[in-house]
Amino acid sequence: MSTAPPVTREAAPEPPTLDTGLTKKFGWFDGFSLAMCIPTGIITSLGYTIGAVGAWAALAFWGATTLLALLQNYLYAEMATMFPRETGGIALYAHQGWRRYLTLVGPVATFGYWMGWSLTLGVVGETLGGIVQAQWFPTATWSLDLGVAHIQLPQLIAIVAVVFSWSVNVVGIKLAAGISRVIASVFVVFVVLVMSVPFLAGGWHAANLSWHPGKHPVTTALVWMYVGAWTVYGTEICATFAPEYRDTRRDTLRSLKSSALFVLAVFVVVPMSTTGLLGEKAIGANPLTFSVMALQRVFGNGVSSALVLVVIAVLLLSMISASADGGRAIYGIAREGMTLRQFESLNRFGEPGRALTLDMLTNTLIVVFIASPLAILLAANLGYMICTISAVSAFLLLRKDRPHWPRPFKLSRRWLPIAWAILLLDIAITVVGATHPQDAGYGSLANVGIGVGLLSLSLVFYVVRRVGQDRKPIVLQEREHVVAPEPEPVAPGLE
Repeated sequence: MSTAPPVTREAAPEPPTLDTGLTKKFGWFDGFSLAMCIPTGIITSLGYTIGAVGAWAALAFWGATTLLALLQNYLYAEMATMFPRETGGIALYAHQGWRRYLTLVGPVATFGYWMGWSLTLGVVGETLGGIVQAQWFPTATWSLDLGVAHIQLPQLIAIVAVVFSWSVNVVGIKLAAGISRVIASVFVVFVVLVMSVPFLAGGWHAANLSWHPGKHPVTTALVWMYVGAWTVYGTEICATFAPEYRDTRRDTLRSLKSSALFVLAVFVVVPMSTTGLLGEKAIGANPLTFSVMALQRVFGNGVSSALVLVVIAVLLLSMISASADGGRAIYGIAREGMTLRQFESLNRFGEPGRALTLDMLTNTLIVVFIASPLAILLAANLGYMICTISAVSAFLLLRKDRPHWPRPFKLSRRWLPIAWAILLLDIAITVVGATHPQDAGYGSLANVGIGVGLLSLSLVFYVVRRVGQDRKPIVLQEREHVVAPEPEPVAPGLE
């Protein structure tokens, strides 16, 4: 009697590896999940706007800014399919579009992008630490004297959170994406409740909403759009992971579009729902916790700890996402020869470990030594907006200089005037917002100086890389022929 040979199951094929060393292991929802750090603006920023200019004005300013973000994401989706093997996101697109005209745009845009994302870690961490202390340790007076600095409980919690976000990313983006999916799912439920429940609970009144943008409403609008852009433009994080999606064309566009549409709904509805229930004065007095207050009004104080846990979890999500995004931006531009060679390497987990470690160390120092990390954050926004302007203008330059390059996702010619309008609005928002911070009560012109000083480091690193490490002369324009990329590899199961 013969015996049939045992049936063996073939091992699942590994995701294809790109020449960057990264692998195609992402689905569109992974990108969407990492972008769910963006609605945390209802915790960190939106309440201040409502208190300052009224709910209707906040709705208009934040809604308009988020609509701009949505339109920009379509431009980024096209450029992502032009460079399906290169990482770095919108900073890389800025470099590719401008390299023919001015190579210095690449390192400045990348460093500005890194500033906008990575320097938020310490600030968000201290916000998280303050919430933890207020909720569970309100009488804690513990402090650690280091001689040159004092660390109190919120700062210690912030440092732990910074190290946690680093450790999650440094061992693999798949782990970070998995944690993000769980947190994002819970936070989406939280946000949907904040958007809907106040309308249904009774006690909601449209009379609680007002519009008082001051004597110069256009300037006020541009200043608050500058504040909001730091938050809502961030859905472009989905483009940073374009080379790692299993299907770059499909997954990049889907994640960019879905995350921006969700964020648009959040910042249009939340000012109406919460203000109609609580009133503008209550929100202005509690700008960081008004969303929790709205749900407590409906469900009672018994849910307080659970709601605070959700807020803490989503702040951690924002830190994980910021660390992953900023690290990839530095890694991508290092591969282009635009910053220090040390950031080109990947660790044994296939992650840009050195760039991620730079984030961790920088933000730990900010938490320990900077008395007002908010000043750094506001200065970093200047760098982020310069990167955004460079990336949007790169779309127009690439259409002109590389008209025949493969674009698996290509917008119609009707998008060209839209791109010009977006570019001009971004410039206006940046110029007015950076020079009139006092109109929003969030800083001073000194922040602009800090931002310019930080951006100048990018040029120092560029010179060190070109002259000191690569032994090459400084080149201001790269006009040599650029070869179009080969078709991207397709993940198993998508052939």
